[in-house]
Amino acid sequence: MTQKEIEAGSAAEDTSATPAGVKPAASAKPGSKKPATIGSSIVIHGDVTGEEDLVVDGSIEGTVNLKENNLVVSENGRVTANINARIIRVDGEVKGELFGSEQVVISPSGKVMGDIRAPRVVLEDGCTFKGSVDMETDQKSIADRASTPRLRPAAARPVRPGRETPETGSIRK
Repeated sequence: MTQKEIEAGSAAEDTSATPAGVKPAASAKPGSKKPATIGSSIVIHGDVTGEEDLVVDGSIEGTVNLKENNLVVSENGRVTANINARIIRVDGEVKGELFGSEQVVISPSGKVMGDIRAPRVVLEDGCTFKGSVDMETDQKSIADRASTPRLRPAAARPVRPGRETPETGSIRK
């Protein structure tokens, strides 16, 4: 999802039967408005939280928390922060942990140094990524996996060709 795609989607929604000068209701679905933009000359040190989509052309250092909304770090964007958003798209540079409740996408121009946690992760051809990916979102299934006994193979050792049974470990006579 690029900035142009977000703007195109919001432009299509703006042409609906809303009278001019009337603001949409506060109960409108998240992401239904034009996304907020942090311009290329803007530098933010601290926490960024919000209830709308965000496009970062500038620089953020701290934390970004947009739980139910989308974040796009454009090609000029630089983020050194832990990010929590619904969908995260990285076209620029990010250093920190990315927590996407729905999806994380790193485009070919994107550079990420940090861990990614999301149910869907897309690393497009040509992107730069250093970190780990955790696509397990259900804490219950993590606990189930830890308590599941590991199964051992039926034969402790492979059978050599020409023998019917596996070797027992005794010394040959």
